[in-house]
Amino acid sequence: MRLTLSLWQMVAVFGLVVSIVVFGAAFVADLSSERPDPVSFDRTVQRGITMADEQRALGRDVSIPRAEVFYSQYRYVVGYVGLDRTVAALTEPGHKQQFGYPLAVYVSDYSGAGATCGENGTLRASGTTGWTAASEAHYVVNGSARAPSGPVVVPFGTPDDAATFADRCGGRVVDWSTIQNLSFAEEGAVAVREQVPDRRATANETVQTARRLDTRPVSVVVGEDAPTVEAAIEAAPPNTTVVVPNGTYREQVTIDEPITLRGRNATLNGGGNGTVVTVTADRVGITDLSVTGVGNQTVGNTSTASDSAWDATVTAAYGNSDAAVTARNASRLYISNITVETPSSGFVLRQTPDAVVENVIVNGTAAWEDGFMGVVGMHAGIVVQHSTFRGGRDGIYLHRADGTVVRDNTLRDDRFGVHLMYTSSALVADNTARDQEYAGVVVMTNPDGNAIVGNDVRDAGSGIMMAGSRSYVGHNVVANTTRGLSANAGRSLYEHNVVYGSDIGITAATVLPSNTVTENDFVANDQHAVSGPGPLRWYTEDGRGNYWSGAYDLSADDGATVAQPYSPTDTVDEQLHHSDAAVVLREAPSIRALRALRGTTPGFRRGSIVDTHPLAAPANPETVAMLRNETTTEASP
Repeated sequence: MRLTLSLWQMVAVFGLVVSIVVFGAAFVADLSSERPDPVSFDRTVQRGITMADEQRALGRDVSIPRAEVFYSQYRYVVGYVGLDRTVAALTEPGHKQQFGYPLAVYVSDYSGAGATCGENGTLRASGTTGWTAASEAHYVVNGSARAPSGPVVVPFGTPDDAATFADRCGGRVVDWSTIQNLSFAEEGAVAVREQVPDRRATANETVQTARRLDTRPVSVVVGEDAPTVEAAIEAAPPNTTVVVPNGTYREQVTIDEPITLRGRNATLNGGGNGTVVTVTADRVGITDLSVTGVGNQTVGNTSTASDSAWDATVTAAYGNSDAAVTARNASRLYISNITVETPSSGFVLRQTPDAVVENVIVNGTAAWEDGFMGVVGMHAGIVVQHSTFRGGRDGIYLHRADGTVVRDNTLRDDRFGVHLMYTSSALVADNTARDQEYAGVVVMTNPDGNAIVGNDVRDAGSGIMMAGSRSYVGHNVVANTTRGLSANAGRSLYEHNVVYGSDIGITAATVLPSNTVTENDFVANDQHAVSGPGPLRWYTEDGRGNYWSGAYDLSADDGATVAQPYSPTDTVDEQLHHSDAAVVLREAPSIRALRALRGTTPGFRRGSIVDTHPLAAPANPETVAMLRNETTTEASP
């Protein structure tokens, strides 16, 4: 077993098991009363804004209206951050089937709370909001009140307070029935899937624009027109190229003009004393170089954090390591064909929108604890593609880098291959990850709208570990891991993934059963699935489930399903691909009777997974055949 206690400690810190923690603290609703009393919001099972938006709201003293719902078939009170999220959830397809009807809905009461619209409409409250029944509240809509995530609906317990707020901040006052009929539908994970081609196309445009920086005319050649690389950079006119001929140059340089630095079999050696190349200008290109002699400082000094942003400490720590190239506040940076040997980071990019890193090789430390990141992307979306990252802590680390595209890279022998923190709307596609100590791809801190597509992760502690919401995880291959997929991102779509030869195929730990898991293949795993606390999870969509090898291996067309449900977490079913006795026991009358009752009251079931229409053959037969053939070949003498 490769999974260690330290991994789960790390995962708990960054929130991948936050749903389990919430479950333990969540308030168990007394559904026997006609209208249960409201509870403290921190005791609800919560849905709502991203953690980044929540942190921004706290940092700016922003108030966000909330709601809590008691459902007839769900034991725990569900809390929603934002009334738009509440209404969208109540009208989600299949929501009523899973949770039942709402016994009671309470919303924040801004009457007497001193509600105001501050700068740019920011909603603030000088006092404490209480709870009022949603059906009795009065709501101000279409006004100027805003939270970090966008416009907000503001509820009040009395009509006069609502009218006064509308006079000050704009908007109109409506009742609960009107609110329920307004369109708050949020684009779901299917929309994220449909955005993947556009994200690829946008990345293509960004790359093509950046590559133009490598076509600038040559103005200065080191050794001919200037004695050193630094002198050549200082002498070069803007929008020209400095050529560095063959040789090793023991220098640390700063580029503060829009020029391109291009090598010809040249090496920059920083002497082991900090960052080798520092970029402070827009539209800088750095191509065709080797960089060595990078300093060994990995984590910056947090006491140097000079701004008041909520993530200033993290920025100071993670964004100040030594690197081959560091860029700050520099847009349209282009880095290509760079080979780096580093005891710390390869490239640290802070506030570098539309930066492109391609065709680079970063060789980090053999022990990941001794090194740092291949690429650090912070506070802006970037493109990282066609590159190789070996060793070190993380191949690619993203922090508040919304819209980043990471594609077609090879990542080996590190802690995490691709690591997302507070990063939404990213595309992580077609990467190859091998021998990660903990995970090939890991998404933390409750982001939104990420697409993890077409990646191949093998021989890692875990394959793809998800957190957040409204994400798309599709067409990935995960093999020979301790845990294949961790489906901890809620309201997400997991489809056409193949998980092969792992200790556990998929884990489900979200307390709210809001994911769609369909047409995946779980093959030759010790356990196909495990489920954390919470209600029954249905892994079937539109009459199509998943393929679970050993459960029903039938001679059937690829599109055929099996009428008999399968539960990979059931004591008997989970042994079907290991034991012939389990196949016999499954048909016993008593077992069949219990199975017939499964799923009738999902809100009260213990944590489990049921596939009502499992597939009779793999949904991705070519990929499964390839993995089976590779396994057979490896086992041959």
